[in-house]
Amino acid sequence: MNFNDTIVAAATPYGYGGLSVVRLSGNDAKNIAQNICRRDTPLKDRRATMVTLYTSNNEPFDGAVVTVFKTPNSYTGEDVVEFSCHGSPTIVEQIIELSIDLGARTADPGEFTRRAFINSKIDLVQAESVAAVIHSQGEKSVQMSHRVLSGELSNKLNDIKQTIVEALSYVEFELDISEDELIPDSVVRVQKNISYAFDSISALTESFSEGRLLNRGASVVITGPPNAGKSTLFNALLNENKAIINPAPGTTRDTIEAGVIYDGISVVYSDTAGIRKSNEDIETEGIRRAEEKIKNADLVLSIFDIENFAHFNNNNKNGAFIPVLNKCDLYDQQQISKVKSGIDRCICISAKTGLGINEVKAAVKNNLRTSASVSDVVFLITQRQYDVASSCLGALERSLQLMKNGVVSFELLSIELREALDAVDKILGKTTSEDILNNIFSNFCVGK
Repeated sequence: MNFNDTIVAAATPYGYGGLSVVRLSGNDAKNIAQNICRRDTPLKDRRATMVTLYTSNNEPFDGAVVTVFKTPNSYTGEDVVEFSCHGSPTIVEQIIELSIDLGARTADPGEFTRRAFINSKIDLVQAESVAAVIHSQGEKSVQMSHRVLSGELSNKLNDIKQTIVEALSYVEFELDISEDELIPDSVVRVQKNISYAFDSISALTESFSEGRLLNRGASVVITGPPNAGKSTLFNALLNENKAIINPAPGTTRDTIEAGVIYDGISVVYSDTAGIRKSNEDIETEGIRRAEEKIKNADLVLSIFDIENFAHFNNNNKNGAFIPVLNKCDLYDQQQISKVKSGIDRCICISAKTGLGINEVKAAVKNNLRTSASVSDVVFLITQRQYDVASSCLGALERSLQLMKNGVVSFELLSIELREALDAVDKILGKTTSEDILNNIFSNFCVGK
């Protein structure tokens, strides 16, 4: 990938609208913009200028607002130009084609943000949060991603890094001098620093579960035997007729999904095929998909009725499930009490009449409860961050174990602290391989 050329892409989604934005970045961005605008006077830095756009045949085709951001004070750290034109795909494509004719090339996915990372405008943690902000589906997700983008997680990681560096400097000093020149209480200082770094990185790894929940939303799977009322409950929770309802068992063959927002958190409900033994190929595949969904769910609503009570089963390996007794409008209180007495936290509903639906919603919210205020917690938001942070945590834990052995091996301690330090640098992107960078930025949209 060449970062010395000029790139161009639409920064707004394809389609018709009031406005669209086309972005250029690179050494020739200003010259290309000047040429398209047919201006003799230079465009001023950070000054929105109303211009007329011209074709290669010198024919006007749109009026637009152009803004120049000179290096290094731009998003990418390079010269950046943004055209705010009328929201017609034809106009957008014409600006891009003219830019390419004048020496630019089409940007790869995430290339603007990658250039910002390469030019040290942001670190890798902030770069990952850009994608998180774009794909945020709930208010809390937006707040969390914005805080990471603004540098709060990076600041926390740099604080941890500095603590490890300080501990390592003491250790390296002890390795370089004779025993009679040892710094008093040096072992105590090192242990204190390592303990602080361990507690801090441990808190971050523990935050990942909630951070992932806020970042990608919660997966809530409705499961149970055929004809237990899964699709009816699915529709009731969404307040719409999304899934087909039929008295015949096995109506739902594939997974159906739909999302709602609860207290600022995106929740995706999945209606799945009824779990049973089947010799029919399509239904068997539907059951396989249902079981896969259950394995990866944040929460399972396990629905059943009295007829199939004997086959009630918690299929969620994570143990996060809510038992739901359906068709309670058909049973007397004695029957209901008998079932509920044998199943902890069982909710009694009638998906058909709406009885107990609000109780199910409340139980879902309670099980997916997050911090009261996301402004009080710093979260890890990607699997990559969590995996590397766990590696750092392991190295720090081994370091603490070495400190407890009485006679400290500073050689081994130095190795473990350097591994912990390398892990923090990998999270921030200071020592991250090209393959990892390619994987991260390839998941971005073009134009960002």
